[in-house]
Amino acid sequence: MQTLTQKIFELSAPYDNPYQGPRTRLLFVCSAGLLRSPTGAHVGSVRGYNTRSCGSSDYALVPLSVNLIEWAHRIIFVNRENYQEALESFDAVGYSEDIERKAIVLDIPDRYGTFDPQLVQIWEDWFDEYGPVTKQI
Repeated sequence: MQTLTQKIFELSAPYDNPYQGPRTRLLFVCSAGLLRSPTGAHVGSVRGYNTRSCGSSDYALVPLSVNLIEWAHRIIFVNRENYQEALESFDAVGYSEDIERKAIVLDIPDRYGTFDPQLVQIWEDWFDEYGPVTKQI
């Protein structure tokens, strides 16, 4: 008999894994995936979303990948530069249209540390202003 973990990983990429629940999946993307995007992912998680964070650059701790693009209902880029890097990186493998369809592009400068109170407030304000982020694309 298979374990639950074995069942989950039978698929090459279980994007709609029923064990994660029905919550909207938000992927937050900054440059290295260390400061702005993890903070956004935390704020989103506290608000009830299923979140992940990553980076668009070659030196990212967790780099943006096809699996993450497929997993996400929405991809929230902290700025246009990260969005452009993603489009360029994934155009050759045919994922730029998926990125464009799922993208929300913000303008958060790279001057905050992880969980900096000002950065947390930026994310809180964005969620308040943007309203519910839905699965519908």
